[in-house]
Amino acid sequence: MSYTSKKYFEENFKEEIWKGLARELNKAKSRKEIVKTLSKSLTSAELNLLEKRLAVLYLLKQKLPYRKISEIADVHYNTISFVKKDLQKPVRKKKVWSESKSSSKHRPKFSKFPTYKGKGRWRFLNM
Repeated sequence: MSYTSKKYFEENFKEEIWKGLARELNKAKSRKEIVKTLSKSLTSAELNLLEKRLAVLYLLKQKLPYRKISEIADVHYNTISFVKKDLQKPVRKKKVWSESKSSSKHRPKFSKFPTYKGKGRWRFLNM
């Protein structure tokens, strides 16, 4: 899997993106059209991963045991556990740092970590 930056978008921009995807998926009249729509922005490996996660979600709702889900979807128990935990936890919004809010008083301060290199740079740990 390739590296993706951890930058988060503004909420209104994310809303527009998801609305656009929903519009495209609503136009689809078959599974093939949905796959075609998704394949415009996802690789075949990402589509396979999405299908497996959706299968795990479906099979969990059918109340099948982990072993059976693992055999059917060909996924590890950890993946099943991850999807199940994600089903149970409430949705939390991630904090977005915008340019207007990113003044120095809002940024975390790491004052006890030295910025220099060389001998004695770890002395602060013995405080």
